[in-house]
Amino acid sequence: MKLISGQDYLSQFPNFKLVSRDEDIERISAILCRKRNNSLLISGLNGVGISSILLGIQAAKNQPNTSFDIQSKQFFWLDIDGLFASGDSNLINKEFQDIIHNLERIPNSVLIIPDGYSFMEGAQNSGNSHFINALNNADKSQSFQVIMEVCDDKLSSIYKWNTSIYNLYTFYDVKELTGNKLLSVLKVASESLSNYHGIKIDEEAIQEAINLTSKYRDDYGLGLAQPKRSISLLDRAMSTFKQKANKEHPSLTKLMNEILASVSEEEKKHLQEIYNSSYDDWVAIKDKIAKTAEKLSKNEVLRLKYQDELNQTLEREKANNEVQEDKEVKTFSSLLSGAGFKSKEVNKLEEQLALIDKETKELIEENKKLTNAIYQNISLGKNEVIEEFSQISGINTAKLNENEMETLKNLEQNLLSRIFGQDDAVKHIANAIKVARVDTMKESGPAACYLFLGPSGVGKTEMSKALAENLFGDEKALIRFDMSEYMEKHAVAKLIGAPPGYEGFECGGILTNTVRKNPIGIYLFDEIEKAHPDVFNIFLQILSDGRLTDNIGRTVDFSETIIIMTSNIGQTYYLDSSLSDEEAIEKANEELCKTYRSELLNRFNGRENILHFHRLSMGVIERIIKREITKLNNSYTEKGLSINIGDNDISNFCKDHYDVIRGARGLPGYIKANLRPIIVNHILEYPNDKGVFETKYNTETKTFEVEFRKD
Repeated sequence: MKLISGQDYLSQFPNFKLVSRDEDIERISAILCRKRNNSLLISGLNGVGISSILLGIQAAKNQPNTSFDIQSKQFFWLDIDGLFASGDSNLINKEFQDIIHNLERIPNSVLIIPDGYSFMEGAQNSGNSHFINALNNADKSQSFQVIMEVCDDKLSSIYKWNTSIYNLYTFYDVKELTGNKLLSVLKVASESLSNYHGIKIDEEAIQEAINLTSKYRDDYGLGLAQPKRSISLLDRAMSTFKQKANKEHPSLTKLMNEILASVSEEEKKHLQEIYNSSYDDWVAIKDKIAKTAEKLSKNEVLRLKYQDELNQTLEREKANNEVQEDKEVKTFSSLLSGAGFKSKEVNKLEEQLALIDKETKELIEENKKLTNAIYQNISLGKNEVIEEFSQISGINTAKLNENEMETLKNLEQNLLSRIFGQDDAVKHIANAIKVARVDTMKESGPAACYLFLGPSGVGKTEMSKALAENLFGDEKALIRFDMSEYMEKHAVAKLIGAPPGYEGFECGGILTNTVRKNPIGIYLFDEIEKAHPDVFNIFLQILSDGRLTDNIGRTVDFSETIIIMTSNIGQTYYLDSSLSDEEAIEKANEELCKTYRSELLNRFNGRENILHFHRLSMGVIERIIKREITKLNNSYTEKGLSINIGDNDISNFCKDHYDVIRGARGLPGYIKANLRPIIVNHILEYPNDKGVFETKYNTETKTFEVEFRKD
């Protein structure tokens, strides 16, 4: 039988404990107690804990406060792998029909399918695509209930395979845990990890694991959702920590650092004595562990040898007994063997095996005591978690170690070092971000939202990238939507998903799917004036409520996102040299009010976050070019090459080539197309050269003249 009763399934997890999911259990229990639509399709991001919630409902049956309706339910888990293991279509069909009949005979039965995608894929591949129809019929006839678990990324396939599921099953979306609820789960999980690895975990390490895996949302092999992400990081950190501890004990490393840091010779001598004594003890324990491991290895070889001999002896005696059955006269030993008695040879081999097993058990216990002695005074700390995450993500430990408060304090200066000529906008944005991150007053809507206006190439997109790098450590945290791709009326369906019955319904929406996977980040909606007017109804809801419901019914939370929109409205005024900045901004505002509804503009913090980027002065353009040259020099430092160009040459170059229409983008583009090829061609021809590219700007030909000078 491929059904596992709830009690048997729960017994496979002897230390199971569910925390912080009481609300989910209550809501799922309420659905199960309905008369209609009481089967569930339960979904969530990979690692959010769907299986644990269902196991928690089974565990709750034993609690006195659980409703009588749930206590009377008989939960059964389907063994999907066991069902499809044979590959025989007829056998699979027969076993499934037996499952259906058994469930129909048991009152108040609930079938739990742990992986709906694997179940439906197995049914399709084995030629039994009718399995889902059988479950649908059971739901309609109320023979039994079904709970199907589906990972978020497989939900579209489920709806595509069988469209009836959307109407028959009540969809339940399991949300990620945050805050104290997530911390409670991690504390319970850390106990299990500590017992397995034999190492304690500091509370600081748990909190740091939560912070890192919540802030940096790329997969990194940790899973897509909490609490799995944090648990996986702690598990990996402990494994790495143990490997390092086995090479050199942390206490020895600490003592050596104290010796090196000490300025007193007397203190150094005392610490060195402690170190030497501790080192001798450490070497002695390692030797004992090595000898124990060697004995265990020998015992394994011996056990395999005696087991083979025993198997051969038993086969030989069995064959002899079969021959003796055909003879009239039987030996006494054959009679004993036939009656279930063992021969001397078999008894001897079994005794030897028993002795080996006993010695192996003792060696394992001894090894455990020795390793526990090593690990008893050490614990996994915050730094070990940071180091492990750095290895996984490739983000420098110095960046991961940065204090968020320090990052926020230095945010304005860091932005100013990258964004030139937009000091007012930088100050405004930095202050707004600080309020969003530090202020305790809770408000609806995203963490922050801005509308950037101004001519092309003055730093609007660069500002978004700089924010992503400073707040999240990587420009990749900026997720960009080009609104020119959403010009048609059906663009809303692309963002939140098509309605039921329309093509693409099962895929969900591009925006809602992205935010579900990356709930913390910066979202840039570029050139919003190109989007269809219906799209702005979506924006209105995001900016007002900070949430959006997709076509499937899942609510997506935008409260931790930073929304940035850019628009080209007012371009003609910004580029009109006859207008001052104030006049250009005033006219741009007038056009803005004519183009967009007031309720949308008011959502940008009462229009305070509608920021105008100024035209760049020639002095700012020169600073940008100097920065580009510095970047080039930094990139060629390892090759022993550099570029030298005078301030006058930079000034003349900017005067000749700066175009207000292209903005600051034009000049770095010119350098890439005309200066960098000269350097690259020289490297290709003379790969071992080291020296300086002396660069002059010819005002007559309006080109760079480069001469290489060897060191």
